Amino acid sequence: MPATFECVPDLARGKWLRPMEAEAFGSILSVVPRGFEAYVRIFHPVERDRPHETKSWLDINAETYFDDFDDIGAALETELTTWAKTAASFGTTMHAEAQYARLVRRDYGGADGVIAADGWRYCGTSDGSLDVASLAVVATVLSRHTSTPDAGIAAIWEGWGGLVSSAGIARYAVDENNGSPSRPTVEGTALGINHTLRERLKASARHWMAGTRSMVEALRGDTVFNPEPGSGLLSRRDASGPLFELQEGTGRAYVLFEAGPNDFADATWPGSAPWVDEDLWVQSPNILWPDDHSWLLATEIDFDSTLVAGSTELIQELKGTPGLEVLPIRTEADLSSDGDVINRPAG
Repeated sequence: MPATFECVPDLARGKWLRPMEAEAFGSILSVVPRGFEAYVRIFHPVERDRPHETKSWLDINAETYFDDFDDIGAALETELTTWAKTAASFGTTMHAEAQYARLVRRDYGGADGVIAADGWRYCGTSDGSLDVASLAVVATVLSRHTSTPDAGIAAIWEGWGGLVSSAGIARYAVDENNGSPSRPTVEGTALGINHTLRERLKASARHWMAGTRSMVEALRGDTVFNPEPGSGLLSRRDASGPLFELQEGTGRAYVLFEAGPNDFADATWPGSAPWVDEDLWVQSPNILWPDDHSWLLATEIDFDSTLVAGSTELIQELKGTPGLEVLPIRTEADLSSDGDVINRPAG
């Protein structure tokens, strides 16, 4: 039996997903296959913070507030919350096709760091990855709805910086003058960042990476971005292996790994996954399916939510699982940045 997280060169393991290529790119059925009884959308948790002392960012100058603090993290009260609570804070409507930016009354790309009337600052969600804790909860449920809980495929998008080569690796460096994070630098070093601050930077780092991951053209001509395969997280053999490509021409190509849902039900899995560098951010599988094809989980690289297609029983259990924010979704639903018509600004 192949070892967990061993690279899979047999691309035929993903052949059953080929019919998705006939669907309109970006549609739900181009992300999860037709033919399942039910579909659900899992909303990635929202991070929010506020100053410990004032309990509100209202009337606070965020540029100077931390001047007298040695530990920024200690000065902040930070928590994860739901999209529903976020919508309540901004007076918008939570629904299955909601878009996060619309919930906080912002345009796409400008939704980080928005302050609500309740004084919380909403720092956004994680694009293209489901957090470890939520994935563990989901995987535990998924394991009960397959005959092959220990066997399947985890597909990781090959474009994540530093995966197949060292190109695109970015780290935050702390500005020595004011202790704030500077622009991420390729192959830089995160000197002086304590654990609390590193957690605070997590969302910002991932969003910066997400903004650059598809911009290969902008990197051409710079010699630092031409490293050999195998200079990243994966070995030369695995980094040079075949990629499973879906929707040709869209940049959706994946490295396949042996993995079943049981492997992700244990929240310590990042310590064994060859595509994980450190706990500052942990990339979840972009596609996960068991060998019996009884369901499919997909976290599209540009989505801030995860889709699951499966049986009615599976979907019902996910909807009722504590710790998850889940709504059933129509396969015709529009999850594009302009798809949230309920919260669309007037005019």
